Amino acid sequence: MGATLDKFMTIEEVPEEWRSLDVTVGGPVDASHFCDNGVRTYKYNLLNFFPKSMFEQMRRTANQYFLLICIMMFLGTYTTWFYSPLTPWSTFLPLMIILLVTMAKEGFEDVKRHQSDKRVNNTPATILSTDPGDAPGITQTLRRKDLRPGHVVVIGDREEIPADLILLWSSEGPQAYVETSNIDGETNLKIKKPALIDDEPIIQSPETAKNTQLSSTFEPPCGRVHTFEGTLRAKEQSIPLDATQFLLRGSTLRNTKKALGVVAYTGRDTRLVRNSRDVPSKLSELERVVNMMVYFILFAMIIITTISMIAYVVWFSGHKAHLWYMCYRYNNADVPALFRENCESSDNYAPGSTWPTFFILYNNFVPISLYVTIEMINYVQASYIDNDLEMYDDEDDVPALARTSNMNADLGMIAHIFSDKTGTLTRNIMEFKKCACAGKIYEKGATLRGKVSQPSVERDLVEIMAVCHTVVPDEDGYQAESPDEEALVKGAAELGMKFTARSTEGVEVDGKRYLVLATIPFNSTRKRMSALVQGPDGKARILCKGADNIMFGLTGKDSFKRFAGGRPALDDCLQQFSRVGLRTLVLGRRDVSRSEKDKFLKAWRAAETATEDRKGKLAEAAALIERDFEIVGATAIEDRLQDGVPETIHELAKAEIKLWVLTGDKVETAINIAKSAKLLTDDMFLVKLPAEGATKGPEGDWGLGAQLTALEAVVQRAATPDPAATRTPASLASDHLALVVEGATAMETILGNEELEQRFLKLANVCKAVVACRVSPAQKRLIVGLVRRKDTTRPVTLAIGDGANDVGMIQEAHIGVGISGKEGRQAVNNSDFAIGQFRFLKPLLLKHGRRNYRRMSKVIVYSFFKNIVLTFVLFYYQADCGWSGTSFYEAWVYSGFNFFLAFTPLAFGWFDVDTSAETVRKYPRLYAAGLHRMDLNARRGVTNMAYATLEAVGASLLIYFITRQVYWRPQNVWTHRGKDGDLWVFGTAVFVGMVNAMLLRAALLVDSWNKYHIYFFFMQFLALYAFVIFMSEVWPTSSVDWFLDYDYYGVAFHSFELGVYWLLTFILVPVACAALQLLVVGVHLEFFPNVNDIGRELDHGHVDGESLEHSRKDNTFVPLRSRYSLHGLVDRCLGRAAPARPDLVTQDSIRSVSDSLGPGRAAQIGLEATPESGFDYSHAADQSFHAPSPVSASGVI
Repeated sequence: MGATLDKFMTIEEVPEEWRSLDVTVGGPVDASHFCDNGVRTYKYNLLNFFPKSMFEQMRRTANQYFLLICIMMFLGTYTTWFYSPLTPWSTFLPLMIILLVTMAKEGFEDVKRHQSDKRVNNTPATILSTDPGDAPGITQTLRRKDLRPGHVVVIGDREEIPADLILLWSSEGPQAYVETSNIDGETNLKIKKPALIDDEPIIQSPETAKNTQLSSTFEPPCGRVHTFEGTLRAKEQSIPLDATQFLLRGSTLRNTKKALGVVAYTGRDTRLVRNSRDVPSKLSELERVVNMMVYFILFAMIIITTISMIAYVVWFSGHKAHLWYMCYRYNNADVPALFRENCESSDNYAPGSTWPTFFILYNNFVPISLYVTIEMINYVQASYIDNDLEMYDDEDDVPALARTSNMNADLGMIAHIFSDKTGTLTRNIMEFKKCACAGKIYEKGATLRGKVSQPSVERDLVEIMAVCHTVVPDEDGYQAESPDEEALVKGAAELGMKFTARSTEGVEVDGKRYLVLATIPFNSTRKRMSALVQGPDGKARILCKGADNIMFGLTGKDSFKRFAGGRPALDDCLQQFSRVGLRTLVLGRRDVSRSEKDKFLKAWRAAETATEDRKGKLAEAAALIERDFEIVGATAIEDRLQDGVPETIHELAKAEIKLWVLTGDKVETAINIAKSAKLLTDDMFLVKLPAEGATKGPEGDWGLGAQLTALEAVVQRAATPDPAATRTPASLASDHLALVVEGATAMETILGNEELEQRFLKLANVCKAVVACRVSPAQKRLIVGLVRRKDTTRPVTLAIGDGANDVGMIQEAHIGVGISGKEGRQAVNNSDFAIGQFRFLKPLLLKHGRRNYRRMSKVIVYSFFKNIVLTFVLFYYQADCGWSGTSFYEAWVYSGFNFFLAFTPLAFGWFDVDTSAETVRKYPRLYAAGLHRMDLNARRGVTNMAYATLEAVGASLLIYFITRQVYWRPQNVWTHRGKDGDLWVFGTAVFVGMVNAMLLRAALLVDSWNKYHIYFFFMQFLALYAFVIFMSEVWPTSSVDWFLDYDYYGVAFHSFELGVYWLLTFILVPVACAALQLLVVGVHLEFFPNVNDIGRELDHGHVDGESLEHSRKDNTFVPLRSRYSLHGLVDRCLGRAAPARPDLVTQDSIRSVSDSLGPGRAAQIGLEATPESGFDYSHAADQSFHAPSPVSASGVI
């Protein structure tokens, strides 16, 4: 479905004819049938802002709910269909305020988009004058938005290219250099070539360009940034156009003083705009919980509304005969005539009409201000991330950045992290370290330098390093398309063959000229790069470097004759490089005869000028010469780990977060990098998919079906030594299993096969870590999607990467994190959060993530709790008013309930800290609060809400019936100076006592007090009493009678003069509710403590800090709580020991199963050796949150 929608939404899929453009340089341009060059990223304008923004707001369930309530209130107030107990304005105005605030926020953000668009569109652009009367070379300045196809644009060094252009002339001769980091995230310079005729540019200079006739035909607008096809006709010759002549809007001219280009595409037709899609809209996990809670509340509301209606019908049936004063049976003879006259002109409602009356009465079941509160909290929490100096990368001057504030709480719920390797775990700063040549391994140094200084195979290898590349020298050193190329060129320079210059004809190395006749570029499909060169000796040679599996497929009979020991010796060298985590390339060359050279160049140039199937013809031409290579050796490049990577991975593992490394490297390289990063430890067994030596087989599945069956049996046996016991792998886990899966074989087979996907996920869930090797960017995205959507545990996933090839998985995961690395900002621009180094993931998750999750959970539960109390108090009152649907709250005071308690949730979300960052950093298992959704989650949210509802019902009973009994029994204490306590006095006492009780509840929920909490609580009291006094003491005049209630006049001061009022609202009701709360909390802490409670006790020094860790001194565990606690006493009296952890597959149990299989069978299913005996899990306990210490292993599985 997603692929179909994506295809439907892609503009380039719409058929469109090829474009034709006729240009006379220096003449007028008629491009009225093309779009302008303006860019529009804003969402709204003056005409559509209100309807479009309102539509966006109405997509939220709660807003739809309150709009429905408002409509019902208006109908109940201004029609005779049913009765509305509340004035519609008391809900409509707060709803409008909330909507307008949110709309204003969106409008403010869109104004910034307008300003940005205006700034970009009005940026000056220089073109060759279009006035025929101007002299040649004269330029004029236009606003960028006024550019049209056919204009010839003049670009200077380091200027941004304003539209998609066809390059006509460069000050650097037949080449120019551009940087495309704004488009594809690559910071390296790319070589561009102007359109040439007989190796000369069409235009010799801007001064001679005037009146040049150009006619071009090229492909219609599309989103492909790496390809371009077209034909340019000038001087009666046709010149083929491809990506080398195409300058993309948004790229920057570099190392080139000046260039000319004719505009091909403008505005919305440019490649940049065609690829400018918003980051996919992601709904946070807590937003899903809120939606589920809203549905739960609506269900409960419908139930009590229906109960109230039924109660009314029953009560009405029993009392109808006595209700003549309410216009029921007013025609009886004993009813006074005055009543009969009044009743004849009064509204009469059918019994069934009370259902909407009660529905309106209970409308505050859902807190109207919840979404605004959440957005305000998210905004401040995002600012905490942005300003955290602990996540500031001072080396590159890169702070952390929360690009999407609504995902803050989800950072505390991460179960799976998917990480790229190069540039994410490693520095992406490559350094040439070793090479294999002539059967030997050379370190970079004097020995190798001596070999290179004279004719030898070593010199041939370094020559390929120095010549076969697309590197460009500049004032800062080198600009390369990849860090690998730069490392090889620098390595060659250190060995005595320094690359110093590049021209249109070739390159200069160590003072010698090499003519580059053709360059066959690298891409992810070819995995190699070749250059046909003519050396200083006049001989033509094809030089090539590429991945080992690709290069070995391009060899001939005697290809390894110059490598002592042949192919096996080279394989052994490559294995040695991989074991220490080095990146490898195999280098080859071959002398080319003149006839073969001419044949290839003819085919290559014909392919370059082809207008149809150019890509296929280029591949066919390359195949003519890329063959029978003579292998001269291999290079090894080091990509060192970033600072703090091993420690960060170790701490995240202790937090029970599973890490997946998805890389395109070889299996051996990936494994060794994973070991260096402590992802794979010495006490882990490795499970490999497919098993080494596996073949594709008759079913084409590399034996994966049978292998997974065997591995499931192994895990089952390891977990249940008792044959009679039965368990499933989905319920198991092991700290001593790691999965290594190969992309080109295993993942290619698994992805898309429903059965294998499920079995793969079960096995992956058992393992502590997963390393996927040789995976493509598309496979990265599919793997993340597989875990996100098909894992039965519905985990929250995070993907982290630094390059354009990581964008797919970053957008696919629940949360995407981009690293500002060497591969540009494409990953950052598509992420939810951006950081400078992988190590900052630890504070992002363990500090901000956990804290945000706990804060937001408390806010959400408290917000619903207080409104449930409010509604149930009204529900109880209906029994005392004949289920008439009457409210004993003044309508505006009732509607202000959420406002009077608005600051306490903000205080929770902004300032509350249950456990210090130092404690969480010391004990990462405290992250389990969000990982296991102990506060809220999509599956348990309704259950948690049910618990909160039960406690809210208890609190509401205390609030209402304590006030009722005090009001009902000693009636005279409510009388003062001849004024009696009426319905409004009773309702105000209930309301104020309830608000005070909720404030006291909030105070008891605070884990860390500061001055801001005190300010916020004071503001709540001030707002409550100021509003009640205003509503009851301002005399309603004709101008405000729609707002003020005559019956409420004077209620506040009458109540405030009564001592019983203060006793009731400030002591009896709040203390009773607090006692209930403390009872519930006490029972929970004593009998049902969880990791959050342990963390708070640790923070306050009430338990030993070793409670969360294994005591390595004596292989025992310290109890989590004091031995004198009630549950500890019960355990000792019953003689019970701490239970073992039943869900762990231990190291010893796996070793035992492996031994029973035997070496042959173990190898067939991926088991290659058996580790030594490990930790004795019989002492482990669930409460200990045990992290076993590493022990050595003698092999891998």
